[in-house]
Amino acid sequence: MPHEPRETLRQSLRRELEGGSASARDLSMRLRISEREVVGHLPHLERTLAREGAKLVVEPACCLACDYVFEGRARHTTPSRCPQCRSERIAPPLFSVPTGR
Repeated sequence: MPHEPRETLRQSLRRELEGGSASARDLSMRLRISEREVVGHLPHLERTLAREGAKLVVEPACCLACDYVFEGRARHTTPSRCPQCRSERIAPPLFSVPTGR
């Protein structure tokens, strides 16, 4: 469902992430915006959450060919190629915002 008219895009993004983990592609389809736009909003959402004592949890991307995990990656995009085996079959990172429930 696209974001509510009285809700900012980042509030909608947060609501979606509080509902469970999702990739940038999943979020772009749910909110009807481009993946690039989703990835652009994630660092801002991450800073907002940090000020509130919450956290954006990032499950790192991983190579589907050799299981290499892209830990410590600062960017929220999917890497284009595995540095270990050079495969381009990469599972995208997943994002979520855990709730205190």
